[in-house]
Amino acid sequence: MRTMKKINKIIIIFLCASGLLLSNACTKKYETLNTDPRLVTADLVNVGYLLTNVEANGIVSAGSYGNGTYGAYCGMDVRSDDNPFTNAASPGEWDFQYTNQLNNLSNIIQLIEAKTNKADFVNHEAIARILKAWDVSLLTDTYGDVPYSESSLPIDKVILSPKYDTQQSIYIDLFKELKEAAAQLDDSKDSYGAADLVYNGDTGKWRKLANSLRLRLALRVSYVDPALATAQMSDLSEADLLTTLDDDAFVKNNTDFPDHLNPRYYRIINYGTVQESVQAHKVLIDILRNDGIHEDPRIGIFADTVTATFKGGTSLNGYPFPNIDYRGQPTLGNVTEEFKYPWGFNTVSQLSDLWRAPVVAPAIMKCSEVYFALAEARLRGLLPSTGFNSDPNFYYQKGIDAGIEWAKWFYSLVAPQIPDLMKNYLHYEGHYGVIGAQWTDADVQNYLSYKEIKDAKITAFKATPIYTLTGSNDAKLEMIMNQKLIALYPDEFQGWCEYRRTGYPAQGLSPDVNSELKGKVPRREKYPVSEQTTNSTNYNDALTRIGVDSRLSKFWWDANPASPHVTSYVYPTQPTAYQ
Repeated sequence: MRTMKKINKIIIIFLCASGLLLSNACTKKYETLNTDPRLVTADLVNVGYLLTNVEANGIVSAGSYGNGTYGAYCGMDVRSDDNPFTNAASPGEWDFQYTNQLNNLSNIIQLIEAKTNKADFVNHEAIARILKAWDVSLLTDTYGDVPYSESSLPIDKVILSPKYDTQQSIYIDLFKELKEAAAQLDDSKDSYGAADLVYNGDTGKWRKLANSLRLRLALRVSYVDPALATAQMSDLSEADLLTTLDDDAFVKNNTDFPDHLNPRYYRIINYGTVQESVQAHKVLIDILRNDGIHEDPRIGIFADTVTATFKGGTSLNGYPFPNIDYRGQPTLGNVTEEFKYPWGFNTVSQLSDLWRAPVVAPAIMKCSEVYFALAEARLRGLLPSTGFNSDPNFYYQKGIDAGIEWAKWFYSLVAPQIPDLMKNYLHYEGHYGVIGAQWTDADVQNYLSYKEIKDAKITAFKATPIYTLTGSNDAKLEMIMNQKLIALYPDEFQGWCEYRRTGYPAQGLSPDVNSELKGKVPRREKYPVSEQTTNSTNYNDALTRIGVDSRLSKFWWDANPASPHVTSYVYPTQPTAYQ
């Protein structure tokens, strides 16, 4: 895996070598050298370096690892040190996409278009178009209307104050780009090979990813424009999509460079961050606990059991504690003491230590998401009559099965890394912040045995009602979205998108009524403050469509009147002061 630093070093060496050759030859072939003023032409640039950089930054460095604010909105995870209901601007995604991802991907496309043999680079261009569509979707699904058609242009066509395209027009173009790029891929032509960290240049898999992303985005617009959603699914079939774990689009972390490590592991070895402030969310844990008897066999993959010693009965401070091994924390926000107290650090489940291994696998998309998308699309009558199974339950069960198989694969990936993690960091007496005795090999093996997904538990889980869609269509949709949350983990952003779109999984209103957002889940992020001064005309034009630049303002596809669904859950309080 290459980083921008390594790429820059390669380019610098190349340019220096070019400069030496030119300096030695300039007196003899002055006129020839000056026929083209460019030192490096498009034909000389290896666009693979740019693609590697984009994938490393966009999937590995900027990937979701289950420890961000968005998880609190969709019910994946929650930070006890966060303040999720502020109304401040959030320029992070804006800056990242425009200064890195979209510029580099646009440069790849522009460089290929300038090559004299560009016909040989159709796959390189198509893959860049697919990734660009994915990155633009992240951008518009964060802010709404954003600069698109007038952004990331060639340097001789740069527009310093680009207009904000409507989200509707952006989506229509993303559908076009994904469809055209999938058709552009040519299995007989050369591709990126090892420079492609996702699929090693496999055009067949990139075609499936393009179609699957189109399915994702089609569902996203299904409440505001069901006809458009149906049209985008009309030419698809099951064979066109990600349907096996081998199709999943992900990049493993790498130990070759600190920036390539799982950031949760990086914080342990560099900052001694053994104790984290991230807990498993109540919504996620409640879904995984199932009926409380036949737990989802994946629960140990996503969370650890609570560490409190008073499980069952009453705590020393009078708080009644449920007799369970797993307990999630709801989204609280900046609440008063009586709401915080029932969720003490050791009384709720932390995210599983499996996710702190140096190498995990942040993903663009997994086949389990595709199956749940198909289940919903069939349930709501959006899929074509041919090319797909007619029963939404067929795809619902396929999604659960794929999710379990992925969890088993994930366990096999991280299990060999756990002995070093546990014995030398998390349970090593000499490491800062560790509480308790040094772990032995036997301790590690007991932990891994407990975490391993057993076939007997899978069988028992599938025999419960949760494995079969029942009830009204809305009840079935809730079942689909609950399981989809697990399948998406740890991609908090996509979880937030699905929550905004459908209103599921349902959760209680936060008691943070004194916050700027009054405990309500944001629908978007505010534009960067700099846009108000550097691009004020177009910024104000965008506001005429969205109304107020607030995190509670809904943009175009956020049109489901039933979203969000709110449960009747009552947050417990503990009036006794801390003792």
